[in-house]
This record gives sequence, C-alpha cells and structure tokens, in this order.
Amino acid sequence: MSKEKTELEKAIKDRLENGFRNWNGGYDGWLTWCNTLYEPDAHYNVYGKRLTLEEYKGMMGQLFQHFTMELGEFLNMIIDDDWCAIRYNVIITNLQTGEKINQQTMEFVHFKDNPAPVGARVVEGWALADKPLS
Repeated sequence: MSKEKTELEKAIKDRLENGFRNWNGGYDGWLTWCNTLYEPDAHYNVYGKRLTLEEYKGMMGQLFQHFTMELGEFLNMIIDDDWCAIRYNVIITNLQTGEKINQQTMEFVHFKDNPAPVGARVVEGWALADKPLS
C-alpha cells in the first residue's frame, strides 16, 4: 500500500539527494553540507559511539587527512515521516597507498522540520559500514 509523501518526507529526500551531489568536494565540501544538514545540537552515532556534531566534524577532519571519500549511488532510501533509512556506496581511497575500498554504508536518520529557509535537518543519525576504516 502506497501513501502520499508529506512535505517533510519530500524535503528529506531533496536534502539527501542534493547533499550527495554536492558532497564530493573533500572536507571543505563535506563541512559546508554538514553545516546545513545537521541541527547545531545534533548527534551522530558511528559504530556505536555517540558523537556531538563538533566531535563528528573533528573525526571526519582527521579521516579526510588520510583518505578521500566519494559518495556513490543510493542503493536504497526509505523515508517515513521524520525518519529515513539509506544505504549507499562510498569509494574510499587511502592517500598514502592509493588503495581503493568500495564500502556500503547504512544509515538511520531522525530529522526535525524547521521553518523555511532552514528546512529539514538531522537531529540524530546512526551509521554502519560493511568495511570500516581502521
């Protein structure tokens, strides 16, 4: 049974699709997207560790010093009310060795609906990948 998408669900889909198109610009590109995607007090859970937005930004800054990370295609996207689940490819290149890893990432994300121009932003997210970076 199919239900008609709400305005929030459409906004979440648009936010994710546009963000993925603009994400592949290194850390600066990621940071620009991050500052519009997440609520200032958002949390992001990576491999079971709950991080504040600032901790998450710091962790990603360190990763970008050693790796390039290009978001690939969405494999699945399910949006229901203010929640979504997405699965997508990430192509990771080790800057020192040149080794490439094709990683599949799964995220569950809770959004908040804000008035325009802010719009839908992440309150909390959870992510796991099939090939975590060490």
